[in-house]
Amino acid sequence: METARVLVVGALGMAGADFIKCWPEATGLDLPELDITSLDACRKALADVRPRVVVNCAAATGVDWCEEHRSEAMQINADGAGNLATVCAEVGALLVQISTDYVFAGTSTDPYSEDDPVDPLSVYAESKLEGERAVAVATADYLVIRICWLFGHADKSFVRAMLRRADDADPVKVIEDQIGCPTYSVDLAEAIERLVDAGARGIFHFTNTGPCTRLEMAQHIFDRVELDPARLASIKSTDLPWVATRPARSVLSTAKYRAATGASARHWRDAIDAFLRRDGVI
Repeated sequence: METARVLVVGALGMAGADFIKCWPEATGLDLPELDITSLDACRKALADVRPRVVVNCAAATGVDWCEEHRSEAMQINADGAGNLATVCAEVGALLVQISTDYVFAGTSTDPYSEDDPVDPLSVYAESKLEGERAVAVATADYLVIRICWLFGHADKSFVRAMLRRADDADPVKVIEDQIGCPTYSVDLAEAIERLVDAGARGIFHFTNTGPCTRLEMAQHIFDRVELDPARLASIKSTDLPWVATRPARSVLSTAKYRAATGASARHWRDAIDAFLRRDGVI
C-alpha cells in the first residue's frame, strides 16, 4: 500500500492516531478539519488530499453515549460513513471502513464469520451496521473490517487503563464474564496494508488470535509488569451501571483474512507484550 496516497479520517482517535504513526507519509484529518457528517466537507477534503485509499476511523464509540444520543450516533457512524463512501466513489478511491464485533448478538459459542446473521443489541451496534450498509450501497470499492476490543497507544486504551491503576490502593475491578478477541491497533494497520495489497474487497474480520476475558487480559498485563494479580477483583457485567447491552461472547473468525492474505495475526498475549515494549514498560 502506497501510504503517501492514504487519508486517515479520525486521526486523533485510538486507531487513527496509531495508523498515522505506522504510516508517517499518510495524511490524517479529524474534527474540526473534516466533519464526515457533511457531504460537502468530505468532497473538499478528498479534493485537497487526492487519496487512493481512505481509512475511516471516525466514529462515535461511546456505547452508552450512543444509546442516549441515537440521532447523533446515526449521523456519525451511518451517514458519515455513507458520505465518505459516496465521495470515494466519485474520485475513484478505495474506502476502508472500520467496524465492530458488536454487530453480532454474542450468543454463539462458535467464532462469527463474515456471513453470519447480524443482530445488533445497541444503538452503537446498529449505527455501525448501518454504516456498513451505507458504504456497500454507495461504492463497490470498499473494505469493511470488523474488529473487537481494540487497544492501542491512546489514553483510552484498556492496557493503558490497567497500567494507570497500578498504583491504586483499592482493588482493580475487571469484568470476568465477557469473552472476545483483543485487537492491537499496530497489527490492525498491518492487516489493512495486507488486505489492500491483496486487492481484497468486501467484509473481513481481523483480531489477534485467542479468545479471552477482560480479566485474563488484565492478569497478563499485571504479570508482565510484575504487579500482583491478586490485586485484580473480578466482577460481572451486571455489576456495572451500563445503559446499553454488550455482546457476552463476540469472538470473530479470521479465516477469510488468512485466506486472502496468507498471514495470521499473533496471539493477543504477544500483541500486549509488543505494546508494552513499544511503550518502554518492559
